[in-house]
Amino acid sequence: MRADNSAHLVLSARRRREETRAKAVRALRELDTAGTPATFETGARAAEVSRSWLYTQPDIRAEIVADGDAHHIFFSWRCR
Repeated sequence: MRADNSAHLVLSARRRREETRAKAVRALRELDTAGTPATFETGARAAEVSRSWLYTQPDIRAEIVADGDAHHIFFSWRCR
């Protein structure tokens, strides 16, 4: 009979998820610091994750959408 390694698999998946989220958050902060608008494309490229993964993360998605709205409002106001 084989050993039950499911606990190790769950732990590994959890760790991978946390590391990926940390990479995405760090990338968005770096974009913000650099003054680069955060979009799903720039965020995915900077964090080395897929755009579809970013869309599945509600808090990260909200931050990107809010940044895009703020950037749009700033440039709309500036162009008047």
